[in-house]
Amino acid sequence: MDDVSLVHLYARRSLYIGAGFAIILWSIVPFDLSAGALPGPDILYCITMAYVVRKPEWAPVWAVFLVFFFRDILTLAPLGLFTLLIVLGSEVVRSNIQAFREYSFGLEWLWMGTIFFIITILQQIILLLTLTHTPRFVEQFYLMVFTIALYPVIIGVMKFGFGFQRPRPGELDAWGKRL
Repeated sequence: MDDVSLVHLYARRSLYIGAGFAIILWSIVPFDLSAGALPGPDILYCITMAYVVRKPEWAPVWAVFLVFFFRDILTLAPLGLFTLLIVLGSEVVRSNIQAFREYSFGLEWLWMGTIFFIITILQQIILLLTLTHTPRFVEQFYLMVFTIALYPVIIGVMKFGFGFQRPRPGELDAWGKRL
């Protein structure tokens, strides 16, 4: 294995973790103190799923867990619930990676929206069953709509801004395995 590729791999993993922490810290800064503001999209979900579909070795399960658990801690969310659901969702995508790579972008977008919808609904159901405070349905609806609408924008920025492409047939990862 080439040392340069290993350094490149860990640099990309560090970039994912650093970007995740930066997005989390940016999202908890109070820019608008008015009540009743609409929730913003879940940028971190979109970036994580883009990484998992395009370069899964750059966002391993431990990094996804670390970033989302850190987010649960800082946002005072039920500790580990959203993290567990995101890890499960990303592992579903990772286990079916060949199918996701063959999908057109529209079908990929539909799947990412469906996975986020399921994660949000499961989170609401679990919170209701444990008699925990749940966000209003309208807020969750806007969160889902904005997140699903943001996914193509994130993919466009990653593709055209950073050259972040799906692997080409025959491309190898850092360990020499065919992607």
